[in-house]
Amino acid sequence: MPDLARRRLRGPAWPTGRGALLCARLVALSCLAALSWPAAAREEIVSAPSRTAKEPIQGGRIVIGVRSDVTPFNIYTATNAFSQEVIDLLYLKLAAEQDDFSQGPPSFRPALATSWEMSPDRTRLTFRLDREARWSDGRPVTSSDVLFSHRAASNPEVAWVGSDVKEFVAEVAAPDPLTVVYRFRRVYPYQLMDAVEGNILPAHAFKAIALPDWPKRAFLEAPISSGPFLLKRYERGAVIELARNPAYVRAPLPRLDSVVFRVIPDEATLLNELLTGGIDVMENVPPEAAPRLEASSRLRITRVPDLSYTFVCWNTARPLFSDARVRRALTMAIDREAIIEGLLHGTGRPSAGPVLSFLWAHDGSLRPLDYDPDAARRLLLAAGWLDRDHDGLVERDGAPFRFTLETSQGSTLRSDIVQMIAAQLRQVGIEATPRILEFGAFIERHEKHDFDAFVGTWRESTKVDLKSAFHSASRNGGYNYGLYSNAGLDDLVDRARATTDTRTARRLWSRAQQVIARDQPYTFLFERDRLHAVPRRLRGFRPSPRSIYVGLEEWAWEPASEGAP
Repeated sequence: MPDLARRRLRGPAWPTGRGALLCARLVALSCLAALSWPAAAREEIVSAPSRTAKEPIQGGRIVIGVRSDVTPFNIYTATNAFSQEVIDLLYLKLAAEQDDFSQGPPSFRPALATSWEMSPDRTRLTFRLDREARWSDGRPVTSSDVLFSHRAASNPEVAWVGSDVKEFVAEVAAPDPLTVVYRFRRVYPYQLMDAVEGNILPAHAFKAIALPDWPKRAFLEAPISSGPFLLKRYERGAVIELARNPAYVRAPLPRLDSVVFRVIPDEATLLNELLTGGIDVMENVPPEAAPRLEASSRLRITRVPDLSYTFVCWNTARPLFSDARVRRALTMAIDREAIIEGLLHGTGRPSAGPVLSFLWAHDGSLRPLDYDPDAARRLLLAAGWLDRDHDGLVERDGAPFRFTLETSQGSTLRSDIVQMIAAQLRQVGIEATPRILEFGAFIERHEKHDFDAFVGTWRESTKVDLKSAFHSASRNGGYNYGLYSNAGLDDLVDRARATTDTRTARRLWSRAQQVIARDQPYTFLFERDRLHAVPRRLRGFRPSPRSIYVGLEEWAWEPASEGAP
């Protein structure tokens, strides 16, 4: 199963799951900012080759093995994260997000816009487009393209999965071909982030298709680009080949002449192709395969925190889970370290709350509840649950503590987690019956709140915002599937979302996390790291939690040493 996603653009991963500011144009290429990642992840990040590195060469190609295909090459109808990652190589945004989100909301560098400025009252954001920016057919990128793309992003008939980021954009105006002005309905911290979200499409290439017809079109061609690469060849379910875009505004980048994605759904085949040289790069390497790959003289393993956490959602509207003491007992009866050790092979760590440990708003004082079955039994007893008939199950008012714990097909990991949790809860007198559902039925039950509990994974954004999953207003039409409600939390979330001061926002988000950790509407199981296998000769590779392909335009080959593989 794809991870459930709450990302601004990367969207739901299921089929259909951010005074004045003036940013001068960058003259030199920027390096990605260092992240304050967890120590467990930081220890193994990008092991550099031991030999002296040589000056990288210009040109060449790289072959990347991937498990899934793109859906379309139109960002506003795309339905999976990989599609966005490829589209980001073809179409630029107004500005590009940076990896400095451990210190505060992420900053941005120029892309199609060279600068931007916020009005003194923070209701208008003005972008100046790069007069050198061209589409690959030679036509200039203009404000008309930005207006067209915004209409697509906010059109309900297009139904872009990230359209909620345009919620507070009142209008977009184009005073001249190189100027775009966003006017906002309210002042809030993520105005820049939300304005630039969504790739800019060439209006002259897309306007012939009416917006209401977009969801019906395949969009399996991309003849015109503004990004570092062009689409050279596409064979559905097999090959995506990108070629260097000579009109790219940041020329002489990219360094590579071409990038080939080979679609290989089977993991064992992917690993074999990697070891035999059929592919150069594999993302999301299974941890158990890492030692075999590290033994190769041609490959190295990189490790980077993933923007996700895995959890159990309790349906707080059901009597079994309406008492916070019971939910805390459930968490204390689950041995998360055993799950991590048994299933993640050292690539995970227990999580304590809904803000990832390497994001700026994470409350570092939070600690995961200890695995303590005895304390869990005491909490259950305080809530009226006791094994009075000595049948091994606790009961209350004559009814045993018995429920169904769901997850979806397609994830062996989550299926195994469900089985382990069921066995652990049995030790405190609770019977959880595992149930594996087809993905569509799984999501439908959540939206109808027709479940006891489920194991899921949120793929997060760098835009910290707890409203969609934990605010009372999100019980209908949001992601608050467990119908959790706390008026004090609602107030904290509303205030944190409205403040533009990072220190104040951090304090409010910390207090919100403490409320959630106390109430345990979720049992937060773990965060994890992703392992990527790349050639030792590859230069410029800087893995990011956002995507392995961030900065791909700077990838380059180091000349092979004599006799080297």
